[in-house]
Amino acid sequence: MNKLLFFILFVTLFSCGKQAKDSNNNTDQVIKEDAIIKVELKRSDSISFDPKIARKLSKKEIRSTFTKRIKSKLGIEYPIYQAYSYKDQSGERYLLQLEHYKEIDEKNDSLYDKIKVLNLSYKSNQFKKKSSLTDDIDKDWESSIGFWNAYSELSDIDKDGLADLILVYGTMGQDEYADGRVKIIIYHNKRRITIRHQNSNYDGRLTKISQKFYGLPQPIQQAVKEKMKLMMQNKHAVFYKDWEAEMKNYSTSIDGL
Repeated sequence: MNKLLFFILFVTLFSCGKQAKDSNNNTDQVIKEDAIIKVELKRSDSISFDPKIARKLSKKEIRSTFTKRIKSKLGIEYPIYQAYSYKDQSGERYLLQLEHYKEIDEKNDSLYDKIKVLNLSYKSNQFKKKSSLTDDIDKDWESSIGFWNAYSELSDIDKDGLADLILVYGTMGQDEYADGRVKIIIYHNKRRITIRHQNSNYDGRLTKISQKFYGLPQPIQQAVKEKMKLMMQNKHAVFYKDWEAEMKNYSTSIDGL
């Protein structure tokens, strides 16, 4: 009889201990899930930059620096959304982000249909256009395009004395980010390297990676991949489930659900 009571007591204690452990595991899992930072893209977001080499211009500085005459000379047609100046071993430069207003939607959100990026050099009180990039929405299925500055970066990532720029922008479709586009542009040593991605819950996802990406210094490649992971966590982009393994194999086209 005593043996039977001891056995029942042992089983009860073991069961309670297991339940407590499972409860702790579940709590840990919830904590880990809650620990993932959820980023909401905002127009007020600034590009992350190294203050030792770069700074963001105020609205007042933008107006006084880029007068009507200078904007006309540089072909600036859209309003300047944000501007940054930076210095490295190659000299002084400016990065301008331009956007064209479209309309306000039913949610009272401002929509934009065109963007432009200008990279300028500044020497002897003169601006000179070094490179430019333009993009606009596909009017058949995209509603807005904008800079995703929360994922962009301006710093000397590979420590070679020259500023590196990772610039990210994207679009929204009928299902907002779920069927929008993402574009990652890397500026390194006078080269522009691009990663293009199309989200889709229906026709499959497609990521196109320039072969030149795999020739970039490892710190820059890793910085880009970390930003792609954050986009996944924040549901701004949904890459193919094995995209990291594919990139380890130097894939230039990754598709699938």
